[in-house]
Amino acid sequence: MDRERITAWKYVCLFVAGLIFFSHFGCAGSKQVLLRKEAKGRLVDGQKLLAQKNYDGALSEFQKVLSLHPPKPLEEEALFDMALVYAHFGNPKRDYGTSLNLFLRILNNYPESRLVEQTKIWVGVLQANLETAKTLEKLKKSMKDREERGAGLREPRKMRQEDTRPEESEEGRQHLIRSQQLLAQGNYEGAVGEGQKVLTSSDPRSSKDEALFTLGLIFAHFGNPQRDAQKSLEYFRRLVRNYPKSPFVEQAKIWVGILEENEELNYLIQKLKQVDIDIEEMKRNRPQ
Repeated sequence: MDRERITAWKYVCLFVAGLIFFSHFGCAGSKQVLLRKEAKGRLVDGQKLLAQKNYDGALSEFQKVLSLHPPKPLEEEALFDMALVYAHFGNPKRDYGTSLNLFLRILNNYPESRLVEQTKIWVGVLQANLETAKTLEKLKKSMKDREERGAGLREPRKMRQEDTRPEESEEGRQHLIRSQQLLAQGNYEGAVGEGQKVLTSSDPRSSKDEALFTLGLIFAHFGNPQRDAQKSLEYFRRLVRNYPKSPFVEQAKIWVGILEENEELNYLIQKLKQVDIDIEEMKRNRPQ
């Protein structure tokens, strides 16, 4: 009888232990689901605030996403969006160095991310911008030194500043996927061709906004031997102008801002170099 009681008690203990284990497992699983849901909600809120030009608010939401230590896709997206905030032309606290570091963090920590190709293009553009800005500062300092030594300088002229989509067609989607795959493979000409097929399609369901965004990226890509900032700007501007409700429009606006800034920096560098040449010419022709 005692043996039967001991055996029964063992089964009771095992049953209770099982209940505790599965209860704990179930709570942990529910907690992960809630955490992921909160992270996704904050990510969406941050993106809305960015579109509303509330840069501090957007950054706060993206940082909260990171503090939750969500799954990789949400974490890398939060980093990408933070980098966009720091690169945004309208942000009074714009900081290309911080933006570049965040993009590099994505490349280092998430090499398999779906955002890698866009991130590589951003890294190239931001590095060029920072190098161009350094060159400009050196030229300005050199010319200031000349001015202090009595060389008359002419002031360089500044360059002027200048809907919900229907269900997408399968054919258009295939062209877009193919374009993005070719871009990732370094086949820029092929990627442009596939993107153009979407733009010239007569099917109203074609995602022409995404095609314009992809083409803008292709012509901004530093690996593209046919890289053309003007063409890139044209595609991004068309996207902003023709598809104001597109999910790609906010990124397109940021691209327009930095490409225009790069264009102006390069223009100023060329003007300053020309002024430098003119000064040397004046020195040579000055009566002894």
